[in-house]
Amino acid sequence: MNGGLWRDHLASPRQEQLVFRSSRKRLRPTQADVIVELLRGKRALGKPLELPEILATGIAQFGARILELRRRGFVIENELEHAADGRVLSRYWLECDPERDGKP
Repeated sequence: MNGGLWRDHLASPRQEQLVFRSSRKRLRPTQADVIVELLRGKRALGKPLELPEILATGIAQFGARILELRRRGFVIENELEHAADGRVLSRYWLECDPERDGKP
């Protein structure tokens, strides 16, 4: 696989409104930008971003977006938990944000 699956895919207006409340004019954010803003918000609360929260944005190729962010220098840890009822719970932690923390 070439790793370019919809790289820099623009966020839909709905996805954009989920995390960018400001009405000021800016370049259209990508789906990766939406995910990183969700991660930043959760990080500020000391909590992980849960997979259902990502799925609620309508970003179908979220794994490709996480990979895209990692390639941009973000350190994102994934934690899996096997629930007693058989479900696999997936959580994402933003460990390092190169745009705000500097390089790791």
